Amino acid sequence: MNYRRLGKRLLIPLLVLFGAIAWHTSLPQATPPALDAAEADKIRVLNEYYRVSDLHAKGFTGRGARIAIVAFDTFQRSDIETFSRQFDLPEPDINVISLFGGAIHQGVATDGHKETTLNIDIAHAAAPDAVLDVYSVPPSVPFSILLQAIMDNGQAQLVTFSWGRAPNMRDDERANEVIEEMRKRGITVFASTGNNGATADNKHLLSPSYLPNVVAVGGTVVARDPASGRAVEYDWPLSVGGWSVKYPLPLYQAGAAEKLTAEGRKYRMLPDIVGPSVVVTATESPNSERSGIPIYVTDPLTGEGQWDQATGTSVAAPYVAGIFANIVGGLGRGLGDLHEPLYKLMEQPAFNRVKAGNHEGVFERGDFYSMATGLGSINAYEMAVALGLIPE
Repeated sequence: MNYRRLGKRLLIPLLVLFGAIAWHTSLPQATPPALDAAEADKIRVLNEYYRVSDLHAKGFTGRGARIAIVAFDTFQRSDIETFSRQFDLPEPDINVISLFGGAIHQGVATDGHKETTLNIDIAHAAAPDAVLDVYSVPPSVPFSILLQAIMDNGQAQLVTFSWGRAPNMRDDERANEVIEEMRKRGITVFASTGNNGATADNKHLLSPSYLPNVVAVGGTVVARDPASGRAVEYDWPLSVGGWSVKYPLPLYQAGAAEKLTAEGRKYRMLPDIVGPSVVVTATESPNSERSGIPIYVTDPLTGEGQWDQATGTSVAAPYVAGIFANIVGGLGRGLGDLHEPLYKLMEQPAFNRVKAGNHEGVFERGDFYSMATGLGSINAYEMAVALGLIPE
């Protein structure tokens, strides 16, 4: 799998339109081929490793929560339904909200339709009963206007971005103001940090993940041992981390920066947390052709569908949003800006400590935070306990 190519679909500003196909409907499809046992088991592996299954077993499945999913390209509803049937998920509750004429297909070179599809699939897998509000938007719409529309709609308690752009200080400052107001209304915004960690300028990161009131989600590798059935997690070398010189160190990161001596400790550090980007068996390489989550995708031009692999921090952000949707649905209220509670919990079992060997010598690591893996990944059950959903 060419991760550098995959990274481009997240990181390049999508300002040029390559097609003119507006498409969110279901088209007739041939019966898709069944996945083999290892591929068909990947959602279960993730949900068990992150203890999402434990929340589901207690009835916390996202019911009562709404996730706003940002989509700059089209998707096929029947593809989401195929994914749901394959992984024994309920029929997804998808609500498409088109702004400024809605998204159009930008051409196969961008893989944008895959990006939208994986966002919906992965959020649904983590929070199967959450309502998924897909905001279908032309890629030229400024983030601040999009966020304002989501807030004005007044429905979603969580927002997830897998798309990134180069910083635009004027729009980013406005977006930051909007997110601050969203925080007051109990809305949490998540964004993936990107997939070009091997070459990124770690001092100048992408919008909106670098904004101080966005929960920046990096990526990891989850490897399952077929013999024992156990999974381990370690850092993914292409996950973007670092710091943004645009913003000074936020107060909520002061404790995390105490053991660091690098220049970055003066500034907003990324990521805040990490989630799954690559899922393999212990004997497979993270670069293999089977390194992702299987998603079913129909080519908008030919109408032909096939199973594809979803990888990258684009998987991590909607999965983490889904974890918190389970908690939000159970609590019956939004959580707002999560940074302060997350960093207060950094020594607690609410996080899985993630090995950062692939970034050895690149970023310093404190006792509980590094710019490779943030605070770690989410232990969904322990996080639900820490946030008051489940009694200790």
